[in-house]
Amino acid sequence: MPSIKDLKKRIGSTKTTQQTTKAMKMVSAAKLRRAQDAIQGNKPYAQELSNLMGMVTPLVGQGFKSDLIERGEQLAKNDRKILLIIVTSDRGLCGGFNSNVIRFAQRWMKGEGLEYGSVTFGFLGKKANDILKTRKNAGPYFERYGGKVTFQKAREMAGELVQLYLNREYDEVYFLFNEFKNAVTQKVTLERFLPFSSNSTKSVDSSEMVIVKPDAKEILERLLGKIFAVKLFRIMLDSQAGEHGARMAAMENATKNAGEMIRKLTLQYNKQRQAGITKELLEIIAGSESQKN
Repeated sequence: MPSIKDLKKRIGSTKTTQQTTKAMKMVSAAKLRRAQDAIQGNKPYAQELSNLMGMVTPLVGQGFKSDLIERGEQLAKNDRKILLIIVTSDRGLCGGFNSNVIRFAQRWMKGEGLEYGSVTFGFLGKKANDILKTRKNAGPYFERYGGKVTFQKAREMAGELVQLYLNREYDEVYFLFNEFKNAVTQKVTLERFLPFSSNSTKSVDSSEMVIVKPDAKEILERLLGKIFAVKLFRIMLDSQAGEHGARMAAMENATKNAGEMIRKLTLQYNKQRQAGITKELLEIIAGSESQKN
């Protein structure tokens, strides 16, 4: 049984831990609000870009060809080389945020991943790279695009991935990430990034009058140069917001657990202190009685 001194020391250290987790929760809550604002700010631009793609794509003649749209669909599944980029955080203390994505990747590799010719794991985020970098199929670690999310990073990384695809190093590129739902919920999502799927855009009503200048093909090519950066920016923002939400929830649970531990330790401390006082009183009474005799 721990001494009163040990219990007092443990209560003090647990209170310090509780203060730390409470502060971390508040910091994550503030970062989460900024991340949510960034997601909301990006939505109108992404939506309008998607609308433009849906408007222009049907107007392009059958002779239009682009590897960014068609090449991946022409290959048999067991001939395709896949790059699966696993998005995690650089830091821990965020509950199951990272482990859920990593476990999904491992399960997917043992199941659907076996249907492809080859699957290479790519990493955006330190935690996935640390855990999976020793696998035989471990591939590029996009370290310089980690940390704070910016559109510049998304644009540069998207350009790098497009180049890898056009160089035929990979036939399809997928992202595996935590899609942000709300402050306490993230959904592990597998999304194809390359090649672009025209099915992901809503086509314009053929009854509408549309005038496109200078040329629908040229505009579509320019839009294809932008759409991948916008898609990746959304994925990065979702993952960032999910990380802050998961860390906020984890720190809230840790704060509650610390409070419960403090309560139990304090109860034990008071019981032992009371027992010590009772023992001292009994010894005083016994001594007093012996002197009377």
